[in-house]
Amino acid sequence: MLRRAQLGYLAREAVSGFHRRKLTTGVTVLIMGSALLVLALFTMVTINLGALLDNARRGIDLRAFLLEGLDTEGQAELQARLLAIPGVQTVVYISRQQALQELRQELGDDGDLLATLEQNPLPASFHVTLAAAARTAERVRQIRDEIAGWPEFTDIVFSQGWVEVLERWTSLFRLASLLVGLVVFVAAVFVISNTVKLTVASSERVIEIMKLVGATNTFIRTPFLCEGMLEGLLGGVVAMAVLGGTYALLRPQIGGLVFFSSVQIFGFICFCVVLGLLGSWAAMRKYLQL
Repeated sequence: MLRRAQLGYLAREAVSGFHRRKLTTGVTVLIMGSALLVLALFTMVTINLGALLDNARRGIDLRAFLLEGLDTEGQAELQARLLAIPGVQTVVYISRQQALQELRQELGDDGDLLATLEQNPLPASFHVTLAAAARTAERVRQIRDEIAGWPEFTDIVFSQGWVEVLERWTSLFRLASLLVGLVVFVAAVFVISNTVKLTVASSERVIEIMKLVGATNTFIRTPFLCEGMLEGLLGGVVAMAVLGGTYALLRPQIGGLVFFSSVQIFGFICFCVVLGLLGSWAAMRKYLQL
């Protein structure tokens, strides 16, 4: 068990190592920051692509067309039945006149062509939006099949092709994110571990002398582990500062960009500290008999 005086010495030694090895420490922090910047950049791209897919999934809905002659009471009862279906979030009644107005807006400049119609050919309908958990191809088809059996509806329409394509792209994106993220993570750990060895290698003679005078492995290792944690902390701060500055510059030109939340930034920096600790531990194995 280390005494208080020893702990104080180890803490001072960890900090003073930065001053004695300014060049080596600076190079280590810059290289670590660069590796961590690549990791943070990939994570940010992953978050933004995920948000883009989530926004696209919000457009998954159904349109259920009603038979003519359904009274107001029947419409209210039918709307309540639709809302009771698991996965249905909202149900909005679209009258024939509202449907015609929507079509006119979608046609834009060609909307005046609808004025030639003698009567409104569009039926009333219910616009059914789904909860986030139900926006999958399988669940949408299940809800469609359930509603299709109701005699009050003439047809149920949803963009089946779009849902299946979105589902496929979501699966591919998750797989690609996992594989690329693993490669980037392993590369970052490799770079950081080998970079921290620069700091430890510059103190090889000091470690040998401390071993000769009887210092324990724990006593020798602790300052370097603390120094590795500080280097990881600085590398993470540098990476996040560069990424944050780039985000601030690009945000006006690219609308809708998503940046890390405060909790995510804190978690990333803690992750960088752990990487610095692991890198120092791996580097010390060359110089200590563990």
